[in-house]
Amino acid sequence: MTELFTAIDLLLPLQQTGDPTEAIRIAIDTVLTPRNLVYILLATLLGLVAGMFPGLGGPVALALLIPITYPLPANVALMILAANLGGTAFGGSITAILLNTPGDAPNAATVFDGYPLTRQGRAGEAIGASATASALGAILGVILLVATIPFIRQLSVAFHSVDIFWLALLGLATIAVVTRGSVISDLIAGGFGLILAFHGLNPVTGSARFTWDFDYLLSGVPLVPLIIGVFAIAEMIKLMGERSTISQEEPDIKGVLVGVKSVFRNWKVFLRSSSLGWIIGTVPGAGGTVANFLAYLQAKQTDPDPDSFGKGNINGVIASEAANDAKDGGSMVPTLGLGIPGSASTAVLIGAFVINGVSPGPLLFRENLQIVFIIVFALIISNVLTSIVGLASAKYLIKVTQINVTTLVPIVVIVGLIGSFVIRGQFSDVLLTVGFGVIGFFMVKFGLSRVALIVALVLGPLAEQNFHRAFQISRGDPSILYNRPLSLLLILGIVLVLAIPLYRSRRASRT
Repeated sequence: MTELFTAIDLLLPLQQTGDPTEAIRIAIDTVLTPRNLVYILLATLLGLVAGMFPGLGGPVALALLIPITYPLPANVALMILAANLGGTAFGGSITAILLNTPGDAPNAATVFDGYPLTRQGRAGEAIGASATASALGAILGVILLVATIPFIRQLSVAFHSVDIFWLALLGLATIAVVTRGSVISDLIAGGFGLILAFHGLNPVTGSARFTWDFDYLLSGVPLVPLIIGVFAIAEMIKLMGERSTISQEEPDIKGVLVGVKSVFRNWKVFLRSSSLGWIIGTVPGAGGTVANFLAYLQAKQTDPDPDSFGKGNINGVIASEAANDAKDGGSMVPTLGLGIPGSASTAVLIGAFVINGVSPGPLLFRENLQIVFIIVFALIISNVLTSIVGLASAKYLIKVTQINVTTLVPIVVIVGLIGSFVIRGQFSDVLLTVGFGVIGFFMVKFGLSRVALIVALVLGPLAEQNFHRAFQISRGDPSILYNRPLSLLLILGIVLVLAIPLYRSRRASRT
């Protein structure tokens, strides 16, 4: 692969400029060079394929590409990595929609409505909506990134630890009002997720919790193996007992165009979700998984028919995928502006910056502004290319839904278990995936929400870590929890969210 990139050879040497006009000119000349367009295409396709394999996704794909791009000039290497990052986001939605198996954690919320649409014979519609929302969401996220370049440092530091704590609690509060089933059963599932989230070492004291002397649990319960188990393996167990194919309806090839049109028809959902995804992306450490879930939850909360979510509502796919791709532009704000990773993928990207002799942070915008725009253009091109490939190949991809389960189930289970293993190379992750596959099957059988479990598992550590940090900063003074305007705004949001069940109950009684 190294030979493949270096044989195409090229480009402009790394130049130093802080002038926006000159930086944009250099970036355009760099990206639109024919050989560099080939680089972008190859990196995008690699990202798309990596995103479709559970356990690979953005961080792993980027980590594998870094040594391959090392011999290239710094601006070309970073351009390739940015293009690869753009390709992985949509790739994960394909398996989420077709096989109930998110390619990466940030695609997890896509399964909630994408897979039910597949089982109704509407896989083409779901892929069409995902491809369009992904491309447009990424473009909007990058536009917002460019618009905020003059204010990038101030925006990056707007969220303090206490604000991130309240943001996480806001996400946890939504468990009680937006997931399927009764509030009590959803809270039980959410509580189970929180218990899992607090396994391992305390992020502040370093003391071990709930490990039962197993070294495996010191690092906590790994998210991706659990997701693969709860969704993919559980769904395969379920499929084996109830039908011969994933979808008993004939897949509608023309539905791809219907899915594309649905994004424009539901443009308010798209804009809200993209904006939310971008904003959460700007919060260091929040990442795409948080953006994905919160966007899905707000879409359900604001929908006139929230009960249809989880049963095949196209807005669920639009919201989650728009936010997932828009967050890439947002995560570049702290990554490029402060050198603080906005997500797991951008953490790997920062490592690539350092390896290539470029320092992310305020100096980047004064001395190497052209690299910022190279990344911007590479992200836009790669996301558009990925969506075009997805739309063009949809009629072939959705045929997987007509494969008999006796053939499909072993393939999906093996791919899922391999995906669980390759992340950390631990066989224990495979056992955990199998165990949670059984747990996920019984959760479905008894009406417990897997959504609530995953939301709690994702947001629990985020809330805990930032709670501790806030009290360290204030030296134990509890007033830090409510003495910031942004914190008060988030607290108000939590109160409003928790008041929704009471409002619905009163409205139902009057009706």
